[in-house]
Order: sequence, then structure tokens, then C-alpha cells
Amino acid sequence: MINILKVLATFALVILFSCKGNQNSSQNGSADSSAVAKDTTAKAMVYTCPMHPEVVSDKPGTCPKCGMDLEPKS
Repeated sequence: MINILKVLATFALVILFSCKGNQNSSQNGSADSSAVAKDTTAKAMVYTCPMHPEVVSDKPGTCPKCGMDLEPKS
């Protein structure tokens, strides 16, 4: 019975410290919020093929169907 209590106490401490670590990392991450905002802006750009509008990509490249360059979708 004592061994079970020791194991449960160890798990409780591990969970407590892991949750506390996540709170600190979110506070430190606030300085990087501008970098995250820039990344989401870059990800919002969608590229598509002028000949095949069903081909959509999140980065520039070529159309797999015809080989044309993908253009930013307006």
C-alpha cells in the first residue's frame, strides 16, 4: 500500500511540474507573438494554377497537371 502511495505521489508531482512548465513557456512566448503573426500572414497566401483553379497550394511552385507556375490567388 505504501508503494502505491509513493507511485501516485510521484505521478502527481510530475504532472504538477509539467503543467507549471507549460505556463512559463506561454508567458515567454508572448515576445514571439509578432513572429507568429507574420507566419500566419505568410500562410494565408494561397497559390493556384491559372488553368486548373482546383490546384491549390500554400507556397509557390508549379502545377502538377500542366507545369505552369502557380500564381497568388486574388
